[in-house]
Amino acid sequence: MRVLLIEAILSGLFRNVNSSILSEGLAMVLSLIHDLSNASHSVSTVVCRDFLKLSRFLKPSTVRKISDVSFLELRKLAQLHDLTYIVAPEYNGLLAHVLEELDGFHVCSDHETVKRVSDKAAVMSELSRIGLKTPETLMHIPGDTIDLDPLKPPLLVKPRTGTGCEGLKVFKSSVELKRFLLKNKEREFLIQRFVKGVPASISLLTDGLKALPISLNRQFISISRSMYLGGYTPMHHRLLKDAFEAAIKAVELFKGLRGYVGVDVVLSKDGVYVIEINPRLTVSYVGLSRSLSENLSNFIIETGLGKACRFKPTFKAVCYFKKTLFEGFTYKSLKGSPLLNTMASPPIHIESTVKAYGFIATVSYNFTSAKAMYFKILEEVRRETGCKISW
Repeated sequence: MRVLLIEAILSGLFRNVNSSILSEGLAMVLSLIHDLSNASHSVSTVVCRDFLKLSRFLKPSTVRKISDVSFLELRKLAQLHDLTYIVAPEYNGLLAHVLEELDGFHVCSDHETVKRVSDKAAVMSELSRIGLKTPETLMHIPGDTIDLDPLKPPLLVKPRTGTGCEGLKVFKSSVELKRFLLKNKEREFLIQRFVKGVPASISLLTDGLKALPISLNRQFISISRSMYLGGYTPMHHRLLKDAFEAAIKAVELFKGLRGYVGVDVVLSKDGVYVIEINPRLTVSYVGLSRSLSENLSNFIIETGLGKACRFKPTFKAVCYFKKTLFEGFTYKSLKGSPLLNTMASPPIHIESTVKAYGFIATVSYNFTSAKAMYFKILEEVRRETGCKISW
């Protein structure tokens, strides 16, 4: 089957790019290319002229160069393939817009459903209505006065339609929060009670009606940097069953979600809190691609086409995947080295000519061993290239 991959950054659809965001998108695409190719699909990847230098990393897929980014051009390319798969953030409605423009070609969620799910305030309300635990939430609209008394600090704030950890902040007092809101008058924000616990996600497959949980994934998040840092999968936890049940209820509430979907949760002392639904491929796929015994890509396509899912996930290993900052890194010094195989996405310089984020993924029989291997890889890369590394 001929599959066209359209990733928002590589295709030029998403312009607000830094190396941190690029490392996430590239890690997902490279993992998808690997899995789809191993499943005997012929894969093409759309690349705009700004990122043609990345073509060497996208093998064995065929690079489809586009000079001017337009949906007319993307539809022409889609017509040359059997199906199209889209990887894009919900940021400012981008994912829903791309899905709408390419309706009839892609095997992703329905664009109207994605619009609903991308509104985090509406999702919180819907999930709470069906009895799922969610953080107490207030909606702040610029120009409106807001009463923060119902919420006790610390308070978490995030954009109403952001993606990932973009714009995520925690305030220790309502006074600090009010100062922040006065300085940021152009965006709508969700204000939530900060829930203490373990940040995690559930990866699921859904045919548009029924949802099947694949894994519980640990998430590493830096609130101070408003950044998602990676995680590991599979994760074992006493609340795993409850987390799966909550994620199923959340996804099945929104008919029209199809294929791979992620649900972010906090595993707290008093239960599972659902934080948001990601109606798209998530970075946890990087770990699943390496830790599952089976190739997940065909099941993503089948459920994306609305076929009932018969996938029974089994794991051969634990994958530890972590966003890593490289300073002074060069590929020349690692040419031909097996260390390159540990890079789920290589560091690509965007905002700096010296520093760039990449993803390193290590696989072993348990979490402790996979984590130890990650730090061993860092030391080997540091020794062979002379670069500085932080995480």
